[in-house]
Amino acid sequence: MRPLTRLAFVVLLATFAVAGQKLTEKDLPEQYRDWLDLVAYHIQPVERDVFMQLTSNRDRDLFMETFWKQRDPTPGTPENEYRDELFKRFRYVNEFLGRGTTREGWRTDMGRIYMILGPPASIERFEATIGLVPCQSWSYYGDARKDLPPQFVLLFYQRGSVGEYKLYDPVSDGPARLLLNQREISDPFDYRALHDKILDLAPTLAELSITRIPGEYNYDLSPSPRNNILLATILNSPRKDVNPSYASHFLNYKGVVSTEYLTNFVESYAS
Repeated sequence: MRPLTRLAFVVLLATFAVAGQKLTEKDLPEQYRDWLDLVAYHIQPVERDVFMQLTSNRDRDLFMETFWKQRDPTPGTPENEYRDELFKRFRYVNEFLGRGTTREGWRTDMGRIYMILGPPASIERFEATIGLVPCQSWSYYGDARKDLPPQFVLLFYQRGSVGEYKLYDPVSDGPARLLLNQREISDPFDYRALHDKILDLAPTLAELSITRIPGEYNYDLSPSPRNNILLATILNSPRKDVNPSYASHFLNYKGVVSTEYLTNFVESYAS
Protein backbone atom coordinates (compact mmCIF):
# COMPACT_ATOMS: atom_id res chain seq x y z
CA MET A 1 0.00 0.00 0.00
CA ARG A 2 1.42 3.40 -1.02
CA PRO A 3 2.14 5.94 1.81
CA LEU A 4 -0.58 8.40 0.76
CA THR A 5 -3.14 5.63 0.37
CA ARG A 6 -2.17 4.18 3.74
CA LEU A 7 -2.50 7.61 5.38
CA ALA A 8 -5.94 8.18 3.84
CA PHE A 9 -7.04 4.76 5.06
CA VAL A 10 -5.87 5.51 8.62
CA VAL A 11 -7.67 8.87 8.60
CA LEU A 12 -10.85 7.18 7.35
CA LEU A 13 -10.69 4.58 10.11
CA ALA A 14 -10.17 7.28 12.72
CA THR A 15 -13.16 9.20 11.37
CA PHE A 16 -15.40 6.15 11.67
CA ALA A 17 -14.10 5.45 15.17
CA VAL A 18 -14.94 8.97 16.34
CA ALA A 19 -18.34 8.85 14.65
CA GLY A 20 -19.11 5.59 16.39
CA GLN A 21 -18.45 7.04 19.82
CA LYS A 22 -21.55 8.34 21.54
CA LEU A 23 -21.15 11.90 22.74
CA THR A 24 -21.63 12.72 26.38
CA GLU A 25 -22.81 16.07 27.65
CA LYS A 26 -19.31 17.06 28.75
CA ASP A 27 -18.12 16.61 25.14
CA LEU A 28 -20.40 19.41 23.94
CA PRO A 29 -19.35 23.06 23.62
CA GLU A 30 -20.35 25.13 26.64
CA GLN A 31 -23.34 26.88 25.04
CA TYR A 32 -24.99 23.52 24.30
CA ARG A 33 -24.31 22.17 27.78
CA ASP A 34 -25.92 25.34 29.13
CA TRP A 35 -28.93 24.80 26.88
CA LEU A 36 -29.40 21.25 28.13
CA ASP A 37 -29.34 22.60 31.69
CA LEU A 38 -31.97 25.18 30.76
CA VAL A 39 -34.38 22.62 29.27
CA ALA A 40 -33.48 19.71 31.58
CA TYR A 41 -36.99 19.35 33.05
CA HIS A 42 -38.82 20.11 29.79
CA ILE A 43 -37.00 18.14 27.11
CA GLN A 44 -38.33 14.68 26.31
CA PRO A 45 -35.95 11.69 26.38
CA VAL A 46 -36.20 11.15 22.61
CA GLU A 47 -35.47 14.84 22.00
CA ARG A 48 -32.39 14.71 24.17
CA ASP A 49 -31.24 11.49 22.54
CA VAL A 50 -31.51 13.02 19.07
CA PHE A 51 -29.72 16.19 20.19
CA MET A 52 -26.84 14.13 21.56
CA GLN A 53 -26.49 12.38 18.19
CA LEU A 54 -25.92 15.64 16.32
CA THR A 55 -22.31 16.25 15.36
CA SER A 56 -22.28 19.82 14.05
CA ASN A 57 -23.10 23.14 15.69
CA ARG A 58 -25.26 24.01 12.69
CA ASP A 59 -27.48 21.00 13.36
CA ARG A 60 -27.58 21.72 17.08
CA ASP A 61 -28.61 25.32 16.50
CA LEU A 62 -31.29 24.23 14.06
CA PHE A 63 -32.58 21.59 16.47
CA MET A 64 -32.79 24.14 19.29
CA GLU A 65 -34.75 26.48 17.02
CA THR A 66 -37.15 23.67 16.15
CA PHE A 67 -37.43 22.64 19.82
CA TRP A 68 -38.64 26.13 20.76
CA LYS A 69 -41.04 26.27 17.80
CA GLN A 70 -42.75 23.09 18.97
CA ARG A 71 -43.57 24.86 22.23
CA ASP A 72 -44.37 28.35 20.97
CA PRO A 73 -47.88 29.28 22.24
CA THR A 74 -48.18 32.06 19.64
CA PRO A 75 -46.61 30.80 16.40
CA GLY A 76 -46.26 33.42 13.71
CA THR A 77 -45.34 36.18 16.14
CA PRO A 78 -41.80 37.42 16.85
CA GLU A 79 -42.01 36.43 20.52
CA ASN A 80 -41.86 32.94 21.96
CA GLU A 81 -43.37 33.32 25.41
CA TYR A 82 -42.50 29.76 26.40
CA ARG A 83 -38.81 30.25 25.70
CA ASP A 84 -38.73 33.69 27.32
CA GLU A 85 -40.43 32.39 30.47
CA LEU A 86 -38.00 29.49 30.76
CA PHE A 87 -35.00 31.82 30.53
CA LYS A 88 -36.60 34.05 33.16
CA ARG A 89 -37.11 31.11 35.53
CA PHE A 90 -33.58 29.88 34.94
CA ARG A 91 -32.08 33.22 35.89
CA TYR A 92 -34.22 33.39 39.02
CA VAL A 93 -33.47 29.92 40.36
CA ASN A 94 -29.74 30.29 39.85
CA GLU A 95 -29.67 33.68 41.54
CA PHE A 96 -31.93 32.95 44.50
CA LEU A 97 -32.49 29.21 44.99
CA GLY A 98 -28.87 28.08 45.03
CA ARG A 99 -28.06 30.00 48.19
CA GLY A 100 -26.91 27.88 51.10
CA THR A 101 -25.87 25.01 48.85
CA THR A 102 -22.94 24.09 46.64
CA ARG A 103 -25.29 23.16 43.81
CA GLU A 104 -26.58 25.41 41.05
CA GLY A 105 -30.06 26.67 41.80
CA TRP A 106 -31.73 24.77 38.97
CA ARG A 107 -30.44 21.47 40.39
CA THR A 108 -32.06 21.92 43.83
CA ASP A 109 -35.53 20.61 44.68
CA MET A 110 -36.89 24.14 44.85
CA GLY A 111 -35.20 25.00 41.57
CA ARG A 112 -36.64 21.95 39.84
CA ILE A 113 -40.20 22.73 40.90
CA TYR A 114 -39.78 26.41 39.98
CA MET A 115 -38.46 25.51 36.53
CA ILE A 116 -41.45 23.22 35.96
CA LEU A 117 -44.32 25.16 37.52
CA GLY A 118 -43.02 28.71 37.72
CA PRO A 119 -43.53 31.00 40.72
CA PRO A 120 -46.07 29.75 43.28
CA ALA A 121 -49.35 31.59 43.80
CA SER A 122 -48.36 32.06 47.43
CA ILE A 123 -45.60 31.10 49.86
CA GLU A 124 -45.95 30.48 53.59
CA ARG A 125 -42.79 30.30 55.67
CA PHE A 126 -42.29 28.31 58.87
CA GLU A 127 -38.66 29.21 59.39
CA ALA A 128 -38.68 30.42 62.97
CA THR A 129 -41.39 28.26 64.51
CA ILE A 130 -40.41 26.74 67.84
CA GLY A 131 -40.37 22.95 67.71
CA LEU A 132 -40.24 22.67 63.91
CA VAL A 133 -37.45 22.42 61.36
CA PRO A 134 -37.47 25.32 58.86
CA CYS A 135 -40.18 24.82 56.22
CA GLN A 136 -41.73 26.62 53.26
CA SER A 137 -45.02 25.79 51.56
CA TRP A 138 -45.63 26.72 47.92
CA SER A 139 -49.26 26.86 46.77
CA TYR A 140 -50.23 26.36 43.14
CA TYR A 141 -53.37 26.36 41.03
CA GLY A 142 -53.33 23.28 38.82
CA ASP A 143 -53.89 23.10 35.08
CA ALA A 144 -56.60 20.52 34.33
CA ARG A 145 -55.20 20.08 30.80
CA LYS A 146 -52.11 18.59 32.42
CA ASP A 147 -54.16 16.35 34.76
CA LEU A 148 -53.35 18.49 37.81
CA PRO A 149 -55.87 19.10 40.62
CA PRO A 150 -57.41 22.58 40.99
CA GLN A 151 -55.10 23.37 43.90
CA PHE A 152 -52.10 21.71 45.50
CA VAL A 153 -49.34 22.64 47.94
CA LEU A 154 -45.71 21.53 47.90
CA LEU A 155 -43.74 21.62 51.12
CA PHE A 156 -39.97 22.06 51.40
CA TYR A 157 -37.97 21.56 54.58
CA GLN A 158 -34.42 21.57 55.90
CA ARG A 159 -33.50 18.12 57.13
CA GLY A 160 -32.06 18.51 60.58
CA SER A 161 -32.40 22.30 60.19
CA VAL A 162 -29.30 22.49 57.97
CA GLY A 163 -28.48 22.51 54.28
CA GLU A 164 -30.68 23.17 51.28
CA TYR A 165 -34.43 22.82 51.32
CA LYS A 166 -35.66 19.40 50.22
CA LEU A 167 -39.05 18.56 48.77
CA TYR A 168 -41.08 17.00 51.56
CA ASP A 169 -42.78 13.67 50.85
CA PRO A 170 -45.71 12.92 53.17
CA VAL A 171 -45.29 9.20 52.48
CA SER A 172 -41.54 8.56 52.65
CA ASP A 173 -40.61 11.42 55.01
CA GLY A 174 -43.68 11.55 57.21
CA PRO A 175 -44.72 14.25 59.69
CA ALA A 176 -42.09 13.17 62.22
CA ARG A 177 -39.36 14.66 59.99
CA LEU A 178 -40.84 18.13 60.51
CA LEU A 179 -40.49 18.05 64.29
CA LEU A 180 -37.28 19.42 65.72
CA ASN A 181 -37.00 17.23 68.81
CA GLN A 182 -36.99 13.68 67.48
CA ARG A 183 -36.58 12.21 70.98
CA GLU A 184 -40.13 13.26 71.84
CA ILE A 185 -41.56 11.05 69.08
CA SER A 186 -42.64 7.70 70.47
CA ASP A 187 -44.21 6.34 67.27
CA PRO A 188 -43.30 7.87 63.86
CA PHE A 189 -46.31 6.12 62.33
CA ASP A 190 -48.90 7.52 64.72
CA TYR A 191 -50.03 10.05 62.15
CA ARG A 192 -52.90 11.44 64.17
CA ALA A 193 -50.67 12.18 67.16
CA LEU A 194 -48.02 13.74 64.93
CA HIS A 195 -50.65 15.79 63.10
CA ASP A 196 -52.03 17.08 66.38
CA LYS A 197 -48.54 17.93 67.62
CA ILE A 198 -47.83 19.99 64.51
CA LEU A 199 -51.30 21.52 64.75
CA ASP A 200 -50.35 22.97 68.13
CA LEU A 201 -47.15 24.46 66.73
CA ALA A 202 -48.29 25.70 63.30
CA PRO A 203 -51.97 25.09 62.48
CA THR A 204 -51.70 25.57 58.70
CA LEU A 205 -48.72 23.20 58.48
CA ALA A 206 -50.54 20.26 60.04
CA GLU A 207 -52.57 19.35 56.95
CA LEU A 208 -49.57 19.89 54.68
CA SER A 209 -47.65 17.29 56.67
CA ILE A 210 -50.00 14.56 55.43
CA THR A 211 -51.23 15.71 52.02
CA ARG A 212 -50.29 17.82 49.02
CA ILE A 213 -53.93 18.17 48.00
CA PRO A 214 -56.00 20.21 50.48
CA GLY A 215 -58.76 18.18 52.09
CA GLU A 216 -57.62 14.83 50.72
CA TYR A 217 -56.32 12.34 53.29
CA ASN A 218 -57.24 9.01 54.89
CA TYR A 219 -59.54 8.66 57.89
CA ASP A 220 -56.59 7.85 60.17
CA LEU A 221 -54.65 10.83 58.76
CA SER A 222 -52.09 8.56 57.13
CA PRO A 223 -50.68 10.02 53.89
CA SER A 224 -52.40 8.92 50.69
CA PRO A 225 -50.39 7.30 47.86
CA ARG A 226 -51.95 9.92 45.60
CA ASN A 227 -49.32 12.31 46.94
CA ASN A 228 -46.71 10.47 44.88
CA ILE A 229 -49.01 10.18 41.87
CA LEU A 230 -49.44 13.94 41.96
CA LEU A 231 -45.69 14.50 42.07
CA ALA A 232 -45.15 12.22 39.07
CA THR A 233 -47.83 14.16 37.17
CA ILE A 234 -46.15 17.46 38.05
CA LEU A 235 -42.72 16.27 36.90
CA ASN A 236 -44.17 15.03 33.60
CA SER A 237 -46.37 18.07 32.97
CA PRO A 238 -43.90 20.07 30.81
CA ARG A 239 -43.55 17.11 28.44
CA LYS A 240 -47.23 16.26 28.20
CA ASP A 241 -48.37 18.28 25.19
CA VAL A 242 -45.36 17.89 22.89
CA ASN A 243 -45.26 15.28 20.13
CA PRO A 244 -41.60 14.21 20.01
CA SER A 245 -41.87 12.57 16.57
CA TYR A 246 -40.47 15.74 15.02
CA ALA A 247 -37.11 14.94 16.64
CA SER A 248 -36.77 11.62 14.81
CA HIS A 249 -37.68 13.27 11.51
CA PHE A 250 -35.15 15.98 12.20
CA LEU A 251 -32.46 13.31 12.45
CA ASN A 252 -33.61 11.72 9.19
CA TYR A 253 -33.71 14.89 7.08
CA LYS A 254 -30.91 17.06 8.44
CA GLY A 255 -28.31 17.90 5.83
CA VAL A 256 -30.66 16.91 2.99
CA VAL A 257 -32.71 20.10 2.67
CA SER A 258 -32.24 23.76 3.52
CA THR A 259 -32.39 25.06 7.07
CA GLU A 260 -35.62 27.01 6.55
CA TYR A 261 -37.33 24.16 4.71
CA LEU A 262 -36.29 21.60 7.32
CA THR A 263 -37.58 23.72 10.20
CA ASN A 264 -40.94 24.26 8.51
CA PHE A 265 -41.18 20.64 7.36
CA VAL A 266 -40.47 19.18 10.77
CA GLU A 267 -42.85 21.64 12.41
CA SER A 268 -45.73 20.86 10.04
CA TYR A 269 -45.09 17.10 10.20
CA ALA A 270 -45.18 17.03 14.00
CA SER A 271 -48.40 19.03 14.15
